[in-house]
Amino acid sequence: MKVPSTLSSSVKKEKGFSLIEVLVSIVIFGIGLLGAAGLQLATMRSNQFTAQASVATQLVRDYEEITQMLRSADLSTSEGSNVLSSLDTNTADTTTVNCQSSGAACTSSELAAFMLKEWKTRVTTELPGGRAVICRDSAPKDTSGTSSGLYHWTCDNQGDMLMVKIGWTAKADKADQTQQTIGTENRPRIVMTVFGNQKDFTD
Repeated sequence: MKVPSTLSSSVKKEKGFSLIEVLVSIVIFGIGLLGAAGLQLATMRSNQFTAQASVATQLVRDYEEITQMLRSADLSTSEGSNVLSSLDTNTADTTTVNCQSSGAACTSSELAAFMLKEWKTRVTTELPGGRAVICRDSAPKDTSGTSSGLYHWTCDNQGDMLMVKIGWTAKADKADQTQQTIGTENRPRIVMTVFGNQKDFTD
């Protein structure tokens, strides 16, 4: 039996509409998958930052414990020469005595230098691209320009409290090569004040 031309045309149209609907569904499904993947990636980055911030906070607490342990140390009180109040992990270490070796008899200054060297090593190994600066700084944030309100690495050696500034390179920064240059475009992510040894605050 011959199929009427109008019925044949209607069937073809229905098949065409079905194919378009399938393609649209695939596109919508693909967009949904991309959105879900992006959300998961953002969550992973957030969790990673939280974990790294926790490590940085613990490092600050450990530094404060070091200063408390050395409270009675006979250290220089001149700003910039006291190893407890002037530190930058980007600065090369001088030769220090291994105070953990058998029979080592370290002076207070040698013990402080050794403990801080160990602490600096932890900063650079426990945080990716980790950097820490310890100093007195009355204005730890920029106050003008596009960077206003952001922390900086430089210190004015003024103020009544020691500042511990810690930064690291997060995965989100690695797409931009300039962000991996610690101390230039990159900035401290955490800045905390500590009491430390009261001798550190003597002018």
